[in-house]
Amino acid sequence: MHDVRIISLDGLLRRLEDVLGTDSLLYHRFHHGLRSEDERCLAEAMSSLRLYPDEVRRRVEDTVMSWLFGAGGDAGPNRLGAAPYA
Repeated sequence: MHDVRIISLDGLLRRLEDVLGTDSLLYHRFHHGLRSEDERCLAEAMSSLRLYPDEVRRRVEDTVMSWLFGAGGDAGPNRLGAAPYA
């Protein structure tokens, strides 16, 4: 790993809102699970994702992976240089 990134759950929620829309039951499941930091609720949201069409699943999975690994969005000003090992 060459650098450190700070990511936020708010950033993930914004991305999921863009992909799913605020009227989506799936979005509300993710929103509740992330806001309450409830592992069981997030697991249920991921399980229910399997019931959606392939295109929706891929878009949500791609959104989470790009948020986590830095393709756009949260990167920018929160990007830090690599921390030296002591």
